[in-house]
Amino acid sequence: MKKGIRIDSTNKTITEVEVGEGIDDIYKHVGCSTFEVVQIDDPEENSCYVDEEALCKAAYIDEDGVKHNMNGFRIKDWPHPIIGNGLVLGFDYETGESGDSNLTIKEVQNLVTFFEYDKPEDRPEPQCGFVAWSD
Repeated sequence: MKKGIRIDSTNKTITEVEVGEGIDDIYKHVGCSTFEVVQIDDPEENSCYVDEEALCKAAYIDEDGVKHNMNGFRIKDWPHPIIGNGLVLGFDYETGESGDSNLTIKEVQNLVTFFEYDKPEDRPEPQCGFVAWSD
C-alpha cells in the first residue's frame, strides 16, 4: 500500500488514503476510467492523478438540485481548472513508478483551491492541443 492524498471536489475535502499497487485503485480514488497526471511540486516528486475525460462529461443539475460534473479545483501554478477529484502520489521519474506522497495534507491544502460552477454553461469547454517535444 502507498500513502496518497485524495482531493474530493464534491465535498471540498483533502484526506490521506491508502492506495493499492494496481491501477484500478487509482481509478477508484479519482472516480474515473482514464486519468492524466498533473505535476504539482518542484522538484518533481509528487503528481496528482485526475480524470482525463472530466470536461467531456456533461455538466448538469439534477431534479434534486445536485450539481454533476461542475465541481473542481485548481492547483497552484497549474494553468487549467480540474473537474472532479484528484489523487496525489509520489512519483519516481527514473522508474516511472508511483509511491508514497511526501506531502502533508496541509501542504496540499495550500496548493488547492476548490470551485463550483453555478450553471452548466459556465463550465469551460474541453480543449485539445499538441506539444512538440525536442531534445
